[in-house]
Amino acid sequence: MPYIGRSPEYGGLEKQLITADSSTTTFALTYTVGSESSILVSVAGVLQQPGSAYNLSGGGTNIVFTAAPTTGSDVFVVFLGRAYDSQNIATGAVTGLSALGTSPASADVFLMYDDDASALKKVAYSDLESDTAAMAANTVKVRDASSSGTPSNKAVADTQILIGDGTGFTAAALSGDVTMTNAGVVTIANTSVENAMMAVNSVDSDQYVDGSIDTDHISANAVDGTKIAMGSDAAGDVLTYTGTDYVRLAKGTAGQALKMNAGATAVEWAADSTLSLAAANEWTAQQNFNNTALTFDATQDWALTANQVATLTLTANTTFDAPTQMVDGAFYSLIIIQDGTGSRTASWNTVFKWAGGTAPTLTTTAAAKDIFVWRSDGTNMYEVGRQLNVS
Repeated sequence: MPYIGRSPEYGGLEKQLITADSSTTTFALTYTVGSESSILVSVAGVLQQPGSAYNLSGGGTNIVFTAAPTTGSDVFVVFLGRAYDSQNIATGAVTGLSALGTSPASADVFLMYDDDASALKKVAYSDLESDTAAMAANTVKVRDASSSGTPSNKAVADTQILIGDGTGFTAAALSGDVTMTNAGVVTIANTSVENAMMAVNSVDSDQYVDGSIDTDHISANAVDGTKIAMGSDAAGDVLTYTGTDYVRLAKGTAGQALKMNAGATAVEWAADSTLSLAAANEWTAQQNFNNTALTFDATQDWALTANQVATLTLTANTTFDAPTQMVDGAFYSLIIIQDGTGSRTASWNTVFKWAGGTAPTLTTTAAAKDIFVWRSDGTNMYEVGRQLNVS
């Protein structure tokens, strides 16, 4: 078929024969085209109207006939050289080109698709340069104003941060009271935090790690009576902690000692005596160790510090382990009681030393009581008295 007109810009015209099938309307094209006008289509010797008799699909890879061509009819497609549409780029058309290898010049242009105009448009690199050009060292790009517009570069020195005030940004270092490294480590200078800077009750025991405050962290005379809430107690009184509550020790004349008067509910200042560990002291009321009950065990434990005077009810036979917390010179007393069944026996660790070198035989009748007293040298328990079958 002769070609009349200007020579094609992309070489000779290509022709594709299509095998007609009365049941098929869609056929693959040999070349990708951009629009229906990029091809010349003939069916049974009749040229077809683009966009009416046929359309494209698959991004220009298929031709779709409005009506399936009759089987056996002569169908062909001629690809027009000048008709390639610049809005469609063939596979490999870009990747096959050489890379620029450097930053674009200001006069270089990009092709961008304008979706509203459905067309490709040129955009000068200079229009994009403010966002993509090389920046000075240690700078960030921000919109340094209270309105929208072109961003600018802001220099930020080591350990500085950008602080905004609604009108722009200032690169500033933290004050001398607080410093921060570029690793994020923050340090508060000595004496920079004062009482006036802290809200009431903002620091309590929950804010301190155990052992974080010791004498090395408290200056001399830093804690005095004004730092301790006394409640309704008189000024100058002393508080001591019992483990569950604070107890007030009332103030007295300088040099006086503390004592507990009979019937009193708190330690009081003695008006006529002194208390000294190096001298004999006279008590005006009865003093004693409270009795505690040991928990029965087949290998009996006895912690002496909290159980200097104790009782133990036998519910089975037992063997005494060596007591713990023995103190040289201390006396210890134990009452052993048979349960309602009786017949319970006891064996003893070798730290128990007995009068005459022989351990006693317990009274085994039900509910019987045997009383023992020892003096310790810190290692052994020496028997100083026993009363069996006390009733």
